[in-house]
Amino acid sequence: MRILGIPVRIEPSFLLISVMVGAFGGTVMGMITWMVVSFVAILVHELGHALVMRAYGFEPYIVLHGFGGLAGREGSFGRTSIWREVAVSLAGPGAGLLLAVPVFLALTFIPAPVLGGLSELLGVLLTITVFWSVLNLVPMMPLDGGNVARLLLLRFFPSRPRLPYYLTILVAALSIPLSIAVGLYFWAVICVFSLVQAVSAVRALPPVIGVRPERRAPAGQVVELRPRESVAPAKGASPNDDPLQAVRSRFVRSPDAATGTELVELFVAARRFSALAAIAAGPDGKVIPGGVLAVAAGAALEARATQAAVDLGRLAHDRGAGAHASAVLARAYGRLDRLDEAAAWVERVRADGVADLSVLRDAEELAALADDPRWESWASGPAS
Repeated sequence: MRILGIPVRIEPSFLLISVMVGAFGGTVMGMITWMVVSFVAILVHELGHALVMRAYGFEPYIVLHGFGGLAGREGSFGRTSIWREVAVSLAGPGAGLLLAVPVFLALTFIPAPVLGGLSELLGVLLTITVFWSVLNLVPMMPLDGGNVARLLLLRFFPSRPRLPYYLTILVAALSIPLSIAVGLYFWAVICVFSLVQAVSAVRALPPVIGVRPERRAPAGQVVELRPRESVAPAKGASPNDDPLQAVRSRFVRSPDAATGTELVELFVAARRFSALAAIAAGPDGKVIPGGVLAVAAGAALEARATQAAVDLGRLAHDRGAGAHASAVLARAYGRLDRLDEAAAWVERVRADGVADLSVLRDAEELAALADDPRWESWASGPAS
């Protein structure tokens, strides 16, 4: 189903957990009340994330599962940054607190006899919404507050990748006994889960950030990271100051759209297009937005790194970059004299919704197709 134009999928585990938790209420009405309240509270929280993602140009989706939900995004022309990722993280708790305002006003100013049976439901909704929104702001991963702390710590202390995990360990270790003391056993379980995850992550990190082979390149390919041109470290700088390696290390430790975009920008500046394509094709590289990869593909084409342009362009198109990626691929295949494939991507540009193909027709790489009679059908065919 779609809510506000955003795809929403409800997995069976969400319904099962809702029924199980609601059953502790002791009555059928209590179980129904919990199921309605949990659905509304979690949906509004995830909609907060998703709506901000869409405002930044992404194609969001929501999955409700288990004890909570997930707001994800598809590849698109959206651009991101550390601060936009912070806004996305804060939007979930913010949406919950915004929902609490009209609920509180209704409970305060509308007499209980008028509300009738809604009074109990709204009371539970207010409690759960405020409670969950505030707890989500605690700086402990994987909560939203922990994600914000991670983004800011990596932004201001890029050479200290352990700091976000140390913060999570500290907060969780302090919260567990306090939660048990006041009877918040559910929160204590979440803290234990966060503590275990953070300890495991710290143990998995190497002692120093050094130049290492790319571990996640396809088929054992090794990507050697060496600074070039404008991104070379200053004279006298240590190897750990290599900006390429620093951003790659951040991406390995926390692969997301923000660190992925930063990685693409730096690798493009260094003209490391083949290495970038290998990283983007790996498991972690799936988080890099298609629009960002399409820009990188265009830069590779201009730098005459044609095969890298093809590799990056295909990845970009698969992640929703549309006509931008299709045009790069048409020109790249034209430069490789693979004219049938070039023609197919010209048709794809049209299918992606571009009506005016004159710029593409005049492209130097497609000169061999200049007299191709198919241009007329491409130009007049229906745009989908």
